[in-house]
Amino acid sequence: MSSRPAQLAMWVGRHLLRAVWLSTMVLTPLFGFWVASSLAAYENASQWLALLIGLLLFPLIPVGWELFHLWRRSKQPASKQILTRLDRLVLRTLIINGLFLGCTLWLGRQTAFRALAVRGDWMLEGHDGPIATTLRGWLLGFADRFDHRKPDDDRYGDSDTAPDPWAVKHRDDQAPPPPAPGTTEIPKSAAGWPLADAPDPKVTTMPETAQTSIQTVGAYLRDQFPDKKRRVKAIHDYVALRLHYDDDALAKINARDYANTPSQQAEAVFTRRAGVCEGYARLMVAMGKASGLEIAYVTGWIRDASRRLTPVGDTVKSGLEGALHAWNAVLVDDEWLLIDTTWDDPTGAKEPVRSTYLFTPPALFAYDHLPEDPAWQLAMKPISLGDYARQALLSPSIGRFGLLLEQPTRSQITVSGNVTIVLDNPYRAKVSAYARLDTGNADGSHLPCEATPGTGTRVEVHCALGDGEYEVQLFAAPFTATGLVTYDYIGTILVNSH
Repeated sequence: MSSRPAQLAMWVGRHLLRAVWLSTMVLTPLFGFWVASSLAAYENASQWLALLIGLLLFPLIPVGWELFHLWRRSKQPASKQILTRLDRLVLRTLIINGLFLGCTLWLGRQTAFRALAVRGDWMLEGHDGPIATTLRGWLLGFADRFDHRKPDDDRYGDSDTAPDPWAVKHRDDQAPPPPAPGTTEIPKSAAGWPLADAPDPKVTTMPETAQTSIQTVGAYLRDQFPDKKRRVKAIHDYVALRLHYDDDALAKINARDYANTPSQQAEAVFTRRAGVCEGYARLMVAMGKASGLEIAYVTGWIRDASRRLTPVGDTVKSGLEGALHAWNAVLVDDEWLLIDTTWDDPTGAKEPVRSTYLFTPPALFAYDHLPEDPAWQLAMKPISLGDYARQALLSPSIGRFGLLLEQPTRSQITVSGNVTIVLDNPYRAKVSAYARLDTGNADGSHLPCEATPGTGTRVEVHCALGDGEYEVQLFAAPFTATGLVTYDYIGTILVNSH
């Protein structure tokens, strides 16, 4: 009698293993089809091709292989089979699908996983009910488990140690509060963002005798700016004015020609007056130390429409993950604030220094910056890598105008000819847009889009598109009754149209 429980357990175990073995014949081809169809949605390819690949993975090739095997055996003397017909079909299915997945991941692992994270729910597009929402969350959550990214080189080094998340004052404010009746003035964030762009005259007229070293500049700024936030802005403006971005050094870094890349340490870039993002960020750290401030060095990824094609050596690595980058955070009055001096540095000689990336609210900063260490997001609930890739390609500048993107909320969508973008616009900013055919460079054709008032405080942007991949670029300007206005870029929606 004592052997019966053991026999029952063995019987259950055998049947469970058998069920798992047989389920792989279904689940593995489904995963292969999911990868293929997500890649098709991501690259704007035909889903019919993905469906054909799915049918080939199962049942066409495995069943055809088994039928060919049976035909060959019919021509030979009978012999005992080691595996059953069903076991052979499972094994053939695993071999075919393993080869497909292995080749796909070998040729484009990051692209395949990014396609799953961004478009893994393509079949649910347009469906927002409770069942679709639950299924979408499950699919994207499962996709995010595959999408783990580590820098493929150590070009910018490691971030400084992040603060304890529980010891940080978190400010996740993404949009300003609703305006008071009859006003169009956008309130500043709790940290004072956005600050005025113009540098203080004490920075622009700093005597040369105060600029002989990092230490003399730091001492000068400490004396001239007792208020710490004003001192941080002075350091930010001084670094942006002193340095120019070193495109030649970046080309060497991308080619991994580190032996011939100029040093990006603070003293070197201060002397050369040139650097890449690492040089800017390390000079900010040194300037902070010299002026009595704690400025941390942070590394991670950046992205915007122009950084979706990232050169790596002689190749181009495409995707929504962007490029490796370095920036800063500063501790002021027991609060960590985010800074990216590189992106505030003017690219043209006559362009002013900006302050878009100075004390930027973390929720806005996370539109185009993702630190390798999630703690440096300075958010109560840090976004995941999948969330970062899925969210729209927005600039923090959108917050300068009190705008909030309501739809679409994804970085890439698929439409049939026409796309509508809806923004909440309580401060009556002027909005414009155009669609550019995405040819991988700047010479794609441009189609004008129409911005019209929507319901309530909303504004709707309508674009009529042909077949192809488009970048719908959005621009905004402050409300003004009269006079010329200058539009700022606020974001891009990637649209696959067919």
